[in-house]
Amino acid sequence: MTVQGHERSRHDAQLIGLDAARFLAAMLVMIFHLGAYAWQAPLSTAGRALGGAAAYPGLFAWTWFGWIGVELFFVISGFVIAYSAEHATARAFLRSRLLRLVPAVWICATLTVLVSLAVGRMGSSRHLLHAYLDSALFVPVEPWIDGVYWTLGVEIAFYGLVFMLLLCGRYRSVGSVCAALGGASALFWIATLAIPGLTAVAATRLAELTLLRHGCFFALGVFLWLSLIKGATAGRLCVIALCAVGALIEVGDASQSFLAQMSRSESPLVPRLIFAGCVLMIAASVRGNAWLRDRLGARGCLLARQLGLMTYPLYLLHNVNGAALIHRLVTAGLPPYPVLLAACGAMLTVSFAVMRWAEPFVRSRLSAFLDRIGLDRPLVPARRPVPGL
Repeated sequence: MTVQGHERSRHDAQLIGLDAARFLAAMLVMIFHLGAYAWQAPLSTAGRALGGAAAYPGLFAWTWFGWIGVELFFVISGFVIAYSAEHATARAFLRSRLLRLVPAVWICATLTVLVSLAVGRMGSSRHLLHAYLDSALFVPVEPWIDGVYWTLGVEIAFYGLVFMLLLCGRYRSVGSVCAALGGASALFWIATLAIPGLTAVAATRLAELTLLRHGCFFALGVFLWLSLIKGATAGRLCVIALCAVGALIEVGDASQSFLAQMSRSESPLVPRLIFAGCVLMIAASVRGNAWLRDRLGARGCLLARQLGLMTYPLYLLHNVNGAALIHRLVTAGLPPYPVLLAACGAMLTVSFAVMRWAEPFVRSRLSAFLDRIGLDRPLVPARRPVPGL
């Protein structure tokens, strides 16, 4: 095999650890929303769907930190997008993001609005229709059909940055650009330690959409890719360290915010340790990817891939739909704890069905439409990237 062919095979190889990390992150978010947040934040979308039907105080110590899965998603996105965009054109990248994001949102938002209408506690039909359209059209500000849709605007902001680099033929600068992005975000969070009032700025939607709040997570993922795939340098390791500091400060701020919403008091040390441990496991899994693939075999790799693909519909579906199912079963007389397990199992099952059958159906039709409008042709010639830092 030629050197170029070897590099291409490495680029195309499935990263088992990232698929597992995606699924772990989605599970953390689901157990947080259904096991802790829905019954303690009654004004949230999950809280309205649950309607006070159940409470799980015995699980709080094991579920309250599950929101950390969202921060892990952002790190994984930074890694995966940098990894997948390396050999892409701007048009190919845009097409791949549309085919990845749009089908699941259209399917899951439709299911959620139908459940919300049936529940009758989620607002007027007019409000739900407005929220449904905003969600399906990826409008970056509220209302959304489910609170979890807030992350899509943040993800798309990062995708937009990568798209512009590809469009301008400057993907070689991805390291420098993301170092600036992550550094600005991390320095902002470090500044909040001296100026606590800055945390109010971080809580705004503008701070989210400009990546001021979460830029350090995406940059951390990008520099993990650069260091693990391209090779570690002193500059890259320094950026990783700076972004990690900013990320841990943000995790502490998010911890205080969620605990305040749930009228609880816990140490932010737990989510910080879990976040750090998960990032280290991601790095270790990338290093040992060949070993993992050999040990799992073809079937194990396929299962890991399916779990990874399930995470997007699972993330979009579990919150309102899972809480509504818990309400229905508990009010029918079933015990709350078995119902929670049943609801999680149901969300996993529906997510698998969406991934296995519904998404491919919608994606094939969207792909045909994109072909008809010319999105199958490259905008700019593909370039081999040059490491930025």
